Amino acid sequence: MDISMFLNFLGSNFVFSFCTVLIGFSLSYFLYDKVVTRGIELKKALFEKDNFAAWIEFTGAFVLPVLYISAKALSGSASENIWTDLVISLVYVVAYVVLFTILRLCSSLVVRILGCKDENGLVRLNTEVYTQNNCAAALFSISLSVVFANIASFFDPHPEYLVASLLKICVIIVITLATIAGYMAILGRKTTLTQEIFNDNNSAAAVEFLGFVFAIQMIMRAYITIKEAVSFTDSIIITLISIAIFSILACIFNVVFAKVLKIDLWEEIYQQNNVGAAFGRVALYVGIAYIVINYIA
Repeated sequence: MDISMFLNFLGSNFVFSFCTVLIGFSLSYFLYDKVVTRGIELKKALFEKDNFAAWIEFTGAFVLPVLYISAKALSGSASENIWTDLVISLVYVVAYVVLFTILRLCSSLVVRILGCKDENGLVRLNTEVYTQNNCAAALFSISLSVVFANIASFFDPHPEYLVASLLKICVIIVITLATIAGYMAILGRKTTLTQEIFNDNNSAAAVEFLGFVFAIQMIMRAYITIKEAVSFTDSIIITLISIAIFSILACIFNVVFAKVLKIDLWEEIYQQNNVGAAFGRVALYVGIAYIVINYIA
């Protein structure tokens, strides 16, 4: 092995990765601070007020999604010349960050569409997180960011792939809305998600919702990333079948665990605000998603 060539390769790739992530993170922070959380003193909320909900929101709805989409911009070389590849990756990471920020702005719109109200009137997501220190609202914001980051990662600004990427994004949005509507309809037999999160500040309910959303996005990430041997239509059908199997298995396992442990998981999560029980359900959702992905793949 030529050590000098190997070290040169590592050095070039370090510069390549560092520049892409740095630019993506810096641009994201600027947009997050000046646009997404406009009117909020972000630095003051994080470091002076030591707002725990703000730290949850900042970490889960900003830092992790930005690193994820930056990593997506890094994946796959587009050119044999590393510096040309760097320019291309920077274009992609900027496109991802801008789209993600636009989608993050839709978080407030989602809350308004859901008609969320508290004792002060209509709910504002930034106010709930940064003023009222509502950890459940912060977790709800992270759930939306998981979806938005997944959508942004499918966007391809290259003219040759732009239409296909927008089609994938539309499919992800429709399937996500349908699954969340189903989740809320089932929950609505006893309570409502917005009531639990924005009125009762139920972190356990928000944790479970986050786990459900993450599992669904995992399944879509696995199948809507179309392989050459699978048509786009077939990938959608496989995705819908996988989500159906996931839902059935989740219901079965929830009933089995409740019988084995002799506890009412619904009461633990939605009445007792048992965050540990909610994390147990998150592990269940993610585990079932992995089973479905590997079984059908």
